[in-house]
Amino acid sequence: MGPGVLKTKSLKVRLFGLAALLISLILILAGLGFHWLFQRHVETFVLEELNAHFEQLASGLSVGPRGKLSASTKLSDPRFEQPYGGLYWQVNAVGHRPLRSRSLWDEAIKLPIQPDSEIEGQPHILPLPFGGEIFALQRIVVLKAPEGKEKKLVVTVGLDRQRVTTVAAQFAQEITWGLAAVYAALLIGTASIILFGLQPLKSLKRGVAAMRNGAGQLDANAYPMEVLSLVEEVNALANARERQLDRARQRASNLAHGLKTSLTVLSAVAEDLKSTRQKDASETISTSTTQMRGLVDRELARSRMSDGGMGYKAELAYVTNRVVATMKRAPRGGKLNWILDFPISPMVAMDTVDLTELLGNLTDNARKHAKSMVRIAHDGEWLSIEDDGKGVAPEKMADIVKRGVRLDQSAQGSGIGLAIVTDLVEVYDLEIRVSASDRGGLCIRIRLPIIAGH
Repeated sequence: MGPGVLKTKSLKVRLFGLAALLISLILILAGLGFHWLFQRHVETFVLEELNAHFEQLASGLSVGPRGKLSASTKLSDPRFEQPYGGLYWQVNAVGHRPLRSRSLWDEAIKLPIQPDSEIEGQPHILPLPFGGEIFALQRIVVLKAPEGKEKKLVVTVGLDRQRVTTVAAQFAQEITWGLAAVYAALLIGTASIILFGLQPLKSLKRGVAAMRNGAGQLDANAYPMEVLSLVEEVNALANARERQLDRARQRASNLAHGLKTSLTVLSAVAEDLKSTRQKDASETISTSTTQMRGLVDRELARSRMSDGGMGYKAELAYVTNRVVATMKRAPRGGKLNWILDFPISPMVAMDTVDLTELLGNLTDNARKHAKSMVRIAHDGEWLSIEDDGKGVAPEKMADIVKRGVRLDQSAQGSGIGLAIVTDLVEVYDLEIRVSASDRGGLCIRIRLPIIAGH
């Protein structure tokens, strides 16, 4: 598990990597511990078996009249009688040839300790004369000879060490497979726990996305305590941004009002100059004031735009009816046939002021160029505004929403309206399409889905 896992940006990967590392260490230590305990248990079991064989062998040992050693007891385990059978015994005494089990054949175990030494009786490893080693138990046995003298014997009973190591190796292999299965199960369980535990973060992500689509603030009761502070901060941030936007709108409105007052004065001065036959100066001032007024209107419209952020929603039908009512009072607006086609009370994820600005500019453009009708419709996904005017040449379609571009110089206006529409489309990350209308005029479509549940 490399350090790159711990530096990854994915919280799931980091948690899973740390858990896998910790589980690996724990299971490795557990496997080593189990192996050590099992080996201790096997050695204890072997020692008990050897001790039983020793007691049985020692009980049949005797010294004859001439000091001859003999073993009258036949040990119960048949491996003592099988050549190289795996169980061995040997009795050594000073001045005597050793007695040994049939399993040693004609060989003898070389003893590191002589019969006249002190032996603690602890098990140890001894080499076999024909190769290999035995796990051996050695003890001193003192027998009385017929003449009354004591004779020290070294009694050795041993088990082929390979039998012990083979059992331990088999256990190690089996415990390794068992721990591997446990490891896999723990990893699967850990992954499930991580995925389940991080669900509140996914829910929080969906909640923030819903806020952007006009669902309102996050419900603190729907989240666990661990992310509650984050939920509260998101709600506080949304409130703070809304307050900042309101203050910015107010300041921009106040500034625009002051500028418009000055522009009105300049327009009046231009008219006065015109009456005094200073036509050139009058036209220069009038042109400049018109441009400045258009710029102020545009920036005022931009200041009224929201940031396309969280929690906005507006009723499309209500805003459209208000905009159409205003358009009917504009020149030629009352003579046009206004066709509205909406679902029942659709709600869209947009600020009411921005939606009014969007519809106002689009319908005003349609009013100026329509012959007899303007149609405003929403199919649940796309908002469309179309008219039955002269339309636009295909090669000029892309220029329609460019800033300040006027395709029809005969129509009154500065070309700013459709550029404001483009600004709103960018702010809200919407999609706009311009095409020819089936009725001969222009059709502008904007992807503006209805909020789910409305």
